[in-house]
Amino acid sequence: MADTVNRYSFSTAALYPRSASESLRLIAGAGFPHAELMPQCFADASESFAREAERINIHVASVHYPLAMFSMLYNASPGMVAEARAFGVGLVRLCKLLGAKVLVIHPHEIQQDPRLKELIEYPIRGNILHLAEQCDKAGVLLAMENSPKGVGRTPEGLLSYIESLGAPLIKPAVDTTESRESDIDPAEFIQKARPSHLHLSDHSGDKKHIPAGEGDTNWRAVAAALDAFGYGGYYTLEPLYRYYLDNPEEKLARAHAFISGLIGD
Repeated sequence: MADTVNRYSFSTAALYPRSASESLRLIAGAGFPHAELMPQCFADASESFAREAERINIHVASVHYPLAMFSMLYNASPGMVAEARAFGVGLVRLCKLLGAKVLVIHPHEIQQDPRLKELIEYPIRGNILHLAEQCDKAGVLLAMENSPKGVGRTPEGLLSYIESLGAPLIKPAVDTTESRESDIDPAEFIQKARPSHLHLSDHSGDKKHIPAGEGDTNWRAVAAALDAFGYGGYYTLEPLYRYYLDNPEEKLARAHAFISGLIGD
């Protein structure tokens, strides 16, 4: 693959419970030119944090909607709807300040009962569309990640769900472990979904989100699938934080060696 070395990235989520600033410094120190920011608190999603991040020699290429705040986005209470939309505006502003090109979210839960669909699902859908509108205005890609549960379980389901939202700047993202949990080979998922963003981690038996290269995923097939359609996004490593609690510098160095060896300079 050509021109890929500058798109290696690592998620701060893997370095929890360290602060976002410390995590970015560790990622930069391992040679990654990019990072994905997973805010762990409201301060991490603030404009003041963007100014702090500017002092660290790394580009925050993508932002993952904070898992700690997901219950805001997927909430139909009128008061929380207003607060979630205000938070979304700030999060997109953060993306712009950081120069982040991608904001990652997950699919919402589909309700089957007509009354629940009207009272709960439609307001939540409105939250997502409001966020998509803010991203569209800012030129930020809203990436919808696959999930082993619900509509995002299969490539067909994920693409159909995105199409149903009717927002052109929402594109698919593929998480290799989530694909494995759905019993779908990641290379196959990638071939069918043609993602605009990636989360890379490994899987083995009942162990999930382990560091890429330490499980039994066929990474050569993954690389070939990405190459086949000319993937142009970031290669974001997103292992589970428990594997990075100790000796993060050494493990980050191994992660960088893995992705550079897989994709090539």
